[in-house]
Amino acid sequence: MIHAMADVDLASPTSVSDDIGPQERARLLGRYGRRFAASEAIFQEGTPAREAFLLQEGRVRLLKRVAMADRSLAVVKPGELFGEGALLEGAMYGSTAVALTDGVVLALDRATFRSLLEHHTQVAARAIDQLVRRLRDAEDQIEIMMLRGVQSKVTSALLKLAGRISGPAEVTISPVELSTRVGLDVEAVKRTVLRLRERQYIRITGERIEIPDVESLRRLYTLLGTKDELAGQEDNVTKG
Repeated sequence: MIHAMADVDLASPTSVSDDIGPQERARLLGRYGRRFAASEAIFQEGTPAREAFLLQEGRVRLLKRVAMADRSLAVVKPGELFGEGALLEGAMYGSTAVALTDGVVLALDRATFRSLLEHHTQVAARAIDQLVRRLRDAEDQIEIMMLRGVQSKVTSALLKLAGRISGPAEVTISPVELSTRVGLDVEAVKRTVLRLRERQYIRITGERIEIPDVESLRRLYTLLGTKDELAGQEDNVTKG
């Protein structure tokens, strides 16, 4: 259960609320600001979507129930919108939001959120950008999950995050976020990342992954794809 709160600074560097004036910030916090604790469920999949949320502090994981198991959809960071289904009349939440850390949200009902978007065009533009980015990430996630091998999935995700064809690149992502992108458990992702580090395809510093040569990692991805395809053909022959 998330709780009402006060005296929290809304001015996060990445927050959609950067474009809201100080008086409006104070008003929104006083009326709609809420704290939550790590492991709390902010909302449950399939329940009526009555509020949309703007995350101000902490991290939140979005989960969806698939075949009797919870699958990670995304990890929400400060400044990002979630629970946006509340903008639609009669909608249900399409996922469950669980807090990864203690934090703060703005919990806005449909009318308040729509009013906020109408009166603050920059906020509306940032919210739309985030939703488009989330859609693109979902498409990438589907593509990655269709790959056969664990190494192929992790390598593909890193290449997409690098966003370039060649040269060095740097990616900031936690093991939890990377596991969400590839649809694997965190331990499997950690083992694969460590293997890539041992083979000197990447370097790791905290939650920062350095790729010294993107083209080299891309060649590995191609080789892994060939290996996965051959393994699939062997499986088909065995089954036949």
